Amino acid sequence: MDPIQVAVAQLAITVAEPDANRQAAADAVAEAAAVGARLVVLPELCDSGYVFDSADEARSLAAPAADSATLRQWHDLAARHGLVIVGGFCELGADGRTYNSAALVDASGTQAVYRKAHLWDKEKLVFTPGDAAPPVVDTEVGRVAVMVCYDLEFPEWARQAALDGADLIAAPVNWPGYRWPAGERPAEVIKAQAAAALNGVFVAVADRCRTERGVSWISGSLIAGPDSYPLAGPVLADRPTVLTAACDLAWARDKSVSEHNDLLADRRPELYAGTPDKRVAAATAHWAARFVANGTSYPDFEATLARIGRWDDWCREWGRTARHYEELAESAEAAGRTVTAGEAWRRAALCWHWGKFVFTDHPEEQRAAHERTVACFRRGAGTLGPPAEPVRVPYAGSTLAAYLRVPPGPPPPIVIMIPGLDSVKEELQATAEHMLRRALAVIAIDGPGQGEAEYEFPIEPAYERVVTAVADYLKGRDDVDPDRMGVFGVSLGGYYAARSAAYEPRVRAAVELAGPYRFDLDWDMLPAQTRTTFQVRSGAASPAQARERAAALTLEDAAARITCPLLVAHGGRDRLVPAYHAERLAREAPGAELLLDPDGSHGLTNHAFESRAAMADWLAARL
Repeated sequence: MDPIQVAVAQLAITVAEPDANRQAAADAVAEAAAVGARLVVLPELCDSGYVFDSADEARSLAAPAADSATLRQWHDLAARHGLVIVGGFCELGADGRTYNSAALVDASGTQAVYRKAHLWDKEKLVFTPGDAAPPVVDTEVGRVAVMVCYDLEFPEWARQAALDGADLIAAPVNWPGYRWPAGERPAEVIKAQAAAALNGVFVAVADRCRTERGVSWISGSLIAGPDSYPLAGPVLADRPTVLTAACDLAWARDKSVSEHNDLLADRRPELYAGTPDKRVAAATAHWAARFVANGTSYPDFEATLARIGRWDDWCREWGRTARHYEELAESAEAAGRTVTAGEAWRRAALCWHWGKFVFTDHPEEQRAAHERTVACFRRGAGTLGPPAEPVRVPYAGSTLAAYLRVPPGPPPPIVIMIPGLDSVKEELQATAEHMLRRALAVIAIDGPGQGEAEYEFPIEPAYERVVTAVADYLKGRDDVDPDRMGVFGVSLGGYYAARSAAYEPRVRAAVELAGPYRFDLDWDMLPAQTRTTFQVRSGAASPAQARERAAALTLEDAAARITCPLLVAHGGRDRLVPAYHAERLAREAPGAELLLDPDGSHGLTNHAFESRAAMADWLAARL
């Protein structure tokens, strides 16, 4: 390999001026090409700008990678000048989400699109994070990895690129400005140099300049060699410039640092913290808030996850935690401590539920955990206040299991509580407490594909049939007022609640929490466990058929029919159901109002008290 000229272009970018920004990029590429550059790196979001007024503004400036004027321009420039371009652009995904992306483009076209995985500050309110490792592309000039800005500050990300064979990491960045000690370099520059040294790779960073909507920039563009030392830059001046440096990329393929040492060969991964499989890692990262908000202690979550290294251990280890509470319950019962026993039985039930809720790999183990969920909760249901009465609702020639809880006093309004794809009536009781304290009765039900019904009935897109069956059942009760009936549903149950409000006229008010507008719109972005669970619960014979059945869960015709009061509650950081589902439903349903928490997770479990209190207050006011 002969040394090549690498260029980084520090540009003055203006938000919402894509034509001017593209022209600035084209001029910089031409300047770099004139001095022999074979690889040019452009800044982050260099077509759209960075300091958006809102997520809507970013979305208006985004384009699909396959139809991006920016990427077409880079293709033309790469072909004209015979070089490779890496730069950041604002991408509209096929899933309808907006991404902070970067592309590697050469004379033959776009070779890779990478979506920024680590979002900085308010980017989290605008973009969806990517979930793929940085691509390493074998180009005519060498093996080039692509990542964006804050990604570069995570040692694991640069190390992954090095392990995948990268010679050079190309990093489009927008480093916001701040003051640093005199005589020192900005920390971001130091981290970029450290990434080069720790992994024995070249690092080329293209930053930006000029103030944008009151935000200034470090303007720290640089090219660092595998020994960390700058070959060009850092600029550290508020001006557009193109830096170039001769880079012998073969250097990055020699990881030796002494006669007896090699950066990668000397690693001792067997001594480092074990890496759990992806499903366990995802559970650890995303499920704590849900488990704790619904009644499992955080120490139990931590202790159980610490024992799980493989997904195959998931159900078994949650069963181990559950058995601890079963033993406590039995001891308390034997001593006549009924309140303690009831609480322990319910904790055991939740642990069994967590073990089985998306555990489809071993059906017999899953079914056994399900049965323990039901049995344990039933033994603790009577010590709740008010007690949870197990009832059976006639449905389709069979019955559906439910728990009815009625506060003291005259017959109160009642809320039908609907679980989601992987939740059950037992899990809903923590939310039910907020409604009960506001003198609302609740009936939490396992419908088709849920809990006790999941082995008898597949998922039912027309869930109003279930709500109609419950409404008919409630007519025979004299302890509740069925004429003041609401529905509440979470996650896929949110879709069920909205659908029921459209087609069952006895629904007086409805809360749709974190539900999809149409379940297949983000199918490819759903976790593998979720897709597989839907396949099993819907009775689909294949992943393709599961996707087809997910498309049947849609509010496209139903939304306009929802005339009763509807509260659409959603989190802006929902990684399962993006907020645009809620926004669309709120626009189309005549009776809707939107409660959107920009920082909220799926089901708003990270803000459980605030959201549950608000939803219960809303229902109480309308029923």
